[in-house]
Amino acid sequence: MKIIVTGGAGFIGKHLIEFLITKKNDITIFDNFSNSKEESIIYLKNQGVKIIKGDITKIQDINNAVKDQDIVIHLAAKISVEESIESPSKTFQTNVEGTKNLLVACEKNNIKKIIISSSAAVYGEGKAGIKLTEKSKMYPISPYGESKVMMENEIKVFGKNHNLNYVILRFFNIYGIGQSPEYAGVITKFIKKIEMNKPLEIFGDGMQTRDFISVNDVVNSIYHSIKNGKNQTYNIASGNSITIKQLAKLIITLSKKELKINYNDAKKGDIRFSEADISLAKKELQYLPKYTLESIKNLLI
Repeated sequence: MKIIVTGGAGFIGKHLIEFLITKKNDITIFDNFSNSKEESIIYLKNQGVKIIKGDITKIQDINNAVKDQDIVIHLAAKISVEESIESPSKTFQTNVEGTKNLLVACEKNNIKKIIISSSAAVYGEGKAGIKLTEKSKMYPISPYGESKVMMENEIKVFGKNHNLNYVILRFFNIYGIGQSPEYAGVITKFIKKIEMNKPLEIFGDGMQTRDFISVNDVVNSIYHSIKNGKNQTYNIASGNSITIKQLAKLIITLSKKELKINYNDAKKGDIRFSEADISLAKKELQYLPKYTLESIKNLLI
């Protein structure tokens, strides 16, 4: 099967492509390398992965890239909440207009299926103790979240009007090996502090909740989406939440170090409560998360 991965040189992309290679697929990476470095994927090129440098905001780039492909996995995006607040136009240009270009290219080139990475940020503020379902209201509190809502709407309308088979995956808080320092999640940032024997930093009171998901489980969800799911949206998470304060204490315990926790002012656009209901993905994608937060110990040096 011929599969092209937009943003394939990024954190999720590299893990995904390493897995897809083992399944004997013909893989192409499409990336503008704004969030990654081309030299970081030379090892994939040496394994037969094709690399195309291009930008989804340029219609001709993406149109040429998807020719003769079977499946498109769309990971390319502006993913920083803080950056979206500082420069919302760039986030909308990539996440919304860039996705529109990709959809047109898919229709023109008779792509069989497109799998799209969305985000829990579409929901905005959740409620303590209440799990978010795919039917929960969407009230994004950042331009990044807004861009993902708009992106999803474009996909649904286009899919219906052009008979394009799509799967939208709403990823919650991802962690794993290889997150870049610029876009690292809180787990990766905590681990970096531990490596430097410095106090862990929490923004806010630490009682905000998150549903963390291993990048390995994310890869699993994408793989199952290739085989299953049609014109549907799925939460991809662990289905369990933990407070940031509890997380910090857990990581310190796993590190077997004695480190302090410092508290700073809360960040603008930071969601208070977030926990996913993943029953639909379990039922229709046969998705089942395998990694618990105890696996963080494998990330500690």
